[in-house]
Amino acid sequence: KLGVEIEGTGGWRVERIKDRHEDAITCCAYHPIEERERCITTSCDGTIKVWNTKWGTCVATIKGHSAAVNWACYSKDGNFIYSCSADYTLREWQGHPPFKCQSIIIGHYGVVHQCDFATSGRHLFSVSEDRTLRAWFKTKLSEEPPANAAMSRAGSRPFSQQARASGDGELDWYQWNQVALFAAAFPIRCLAGSLAEENEEVAAGGSNGEVFLLRLMLPGDS
Repeated sequence: KLGVEIEGTGGWRVERIKDRHEDAITCCAYHPIEERERCITTSCDGTIKVWNTKWGTCVATIKGHSAAVNWACYSKDGNFIYSCSADYTLREWQGHPPFKCQSIIIGHYGVVHQCDFATSGRHLFSVSEDRTLRAWFKTKLSEEPPANAAMSRAGSRPFSQQARASGDGELDWYQWNQVALFAAAFPIRCLAGSLAEENEEVAAGGSNGEVFLLRLMLPGDS
């Protein structure tokens, strides 16, 4: 491997990547498709790095957050990266070069600690120092919105992405909206989406030691 130093100790084969962040690392996550040989890390230096796990090299350094990046995860299909930060926002990035920022999700009023998906991958969940757990949904718009379209107080501006079924550059328009909010008495610091349940269920932990198990129940859900 070109970008690692290899040593063996204590029953481990250790591969230490030579490149690094400029501050403490806060999160590591693998790409959900093993053949992609990718993982991501986040850091207090305000960046996300994408790594080639086969060669131990940094593929990209993603910049955009204005404060520490606390967490990041891939979408279920690996096409997008989602990050959350001490700048109170979540961001959606392309999961492939050039790793462009697709949208900025606002609504939290404190440091956003973690974000994750649950079973279906349809909703993005986030927890924050503002004592809330929020569920977000990416809505496909029927047409291109006007340039002066109003921005939701909890969500994102409308944004475009290349239509998946189109090879001629046709664009689809989307917007993130908050669809549910849970408020606790103390800051919520950690979050995990269930992988086994049929429903959209998450577990969350508060700064006071409380643990919450929540199932998303929206109109029309059984």
